Amino acid sequence: MSQSTATLDSKPTEPLGPRPGPRRADADVPLEEHVFQAVFRPNPSMVADMRASTAAVLRRGGLPRWLIGNVVLAVSELVTNAIEHGRGVVKLTIRIAEDLVLVSVIDKNPAPAVLRQAGPDDTSGRGLLLVQALADAWGSGGQETWCEFRRAPKGRTA
Repeated sequence: MSQSTATLDSKPTEPLGPRPGPRRADADVPLEEHVFQAVFRPNPSMVADMRASTAAVLRRGGLPRWLIGNVVLAVSELVTNAIEHGRGVVKLTIRIAEDLVLVSVIDKNPAPAVLRQAGPDDTSGRGLLLVQALADAWGSGGQETWCEFRRAPKGRTA
């Protein structure tokens, strides 16, 4: 299993875990599980950092472009929710397995994230609706909100 772990704050820090090895020319990685984790203080500037880190990890995992875009958008929404509505540090975990990408965001707020209908004039409140539309499954319980994506798009087999 390859694993990258970073503790992020308002200033860049070095990864705490092993650094990824050299990138293979064909960008395919053996179908072992890969894990990326980041723990950071709830600062809105971290949303862009987590989008960029997620995209890099998924590219390294050899995932298709359409899937990378969907996962990055979901990460952006879940991290934003944790920063705006959570408590304490935020932990993002991305697991890439053979045919599945699992995203988990944990904060210290014991109340689960709730899907709501935003009104036409609301400037926010659509994040979980986007996650629901993009992901193959999602949920929230206690301090964790998660979603999962299959390599085959919804309604299509690999």
